[in-house]
Amino acid sequence: MLALIFVLAVATYFWQGYYEHHWWTRDYIISLLVPFAIAPLAVCVMFVPRRLEFSEERLMVQLPFRRLYTIEWQDLEYYGSGSNVFMLQFSGVGTFQIFTHAFRRSEWRMLKNFLSTTFPERKASGHIGDRMFRWPRKKT
Repeated sequence: MLALIFVLAVATYFWQGYYEHHWWTRDYIISLLVPFAIAPLAVCVMFVPRRLEFSEERLMVQLPFRRLYTIEWQDLEYYGSGSNVFMLQFSGVGTFQIFTHAFRRSEWRMLKNFLSTTFPERKASGHIGDRMFRWPRKKT
């Protein structure tokens, strides 16, 4: 997301400078640093759990400013990738959206391997917002 904001800002800077002959002032460029400071903070607050643990029986997850949830895996409805997040949808609790890049790749791979081997039938085929779904399979 930050890379996209940066690329758009640089492209706009040169477009306005070369084609519209309006080069940005230093103060204007400094003001563009605000989104670069706010975006990572917002991602951390919304999508990076303070606590994330799992066993074969349950998942424990706590996002900032939310209570600790201990959820049995039997309540898992769907899991899968969303828009730049990994999603876990549980009945009665809702959907947890987790920014995977905040974790070590090996640790995250353990959770994904656990889910794919234990619950292959619950892998979502899509999502709308934070609600996940699975397309019914066609018989051939």
